Amino acid sequence: MDSTKSFTSQSICEEFNFNTTFNKHSKAIFNFLVFNYHDKQLAEDAVQEAYITLWKNCSKVPVEKAKSYLYTIAKNKIIDAFRNKQTVNKYANNNVSNTVEQETPMFILEEKEFHKTLNLALAKMPEKYRVPFLLNRIEKKKYKEIAELLDTTVKAIEKRIYNALEFLQEELEISKKRF
Repeated sequence: MDSTKSFTSQSICEEFNFNTTFNKHSKAIFNFLVFNYHDKQLAEDAVQEAYITLWKNCSKVPVEKAKSYLYTIAKNKIIDAFRNKQTVNKYANNNVSNTVEQETPMFILEEKEFHKTLNLALAKMPEKYRVPFLLNRIEKKKYKEIAELLDTTVKAIEKRIYNALEFLQEELEISKKRF
């Protein structure tokens, strides 16, 4: 096919449009991710997953929005990977034996229930609130860093984290009523 040819229609579901989008943007997305996260393998995986997600949702994404959609998906995949890595490291390095001796079985059970409830609430939370919230609370990033990372304003991050806290408060209150 002629690479100078423009998109055949407005649907990214058409193979030509999808391939054109891939050829046009994949290298730039990869470079953006490597520059920001300094991990080529993670960036490569995120780009692949972004295009898989685009293909799965092709009927919902117009051709003109595909580039921003891909950047958002790829960026979120990297953030999720770093967040998961940090959580694993946190628990791997945590010296549990010292704290277990001082805790009662009832306390341990309540703590497990709370963590389960908290994880369920975090899973329900809209991604646009969850990502900044976890970057701030888990990775200890400042609002300005998060704003740069997510390509938005500090005010938007403040609002999203505030909304995340309200969401968690509501979800935890609802869960408390169930018990």
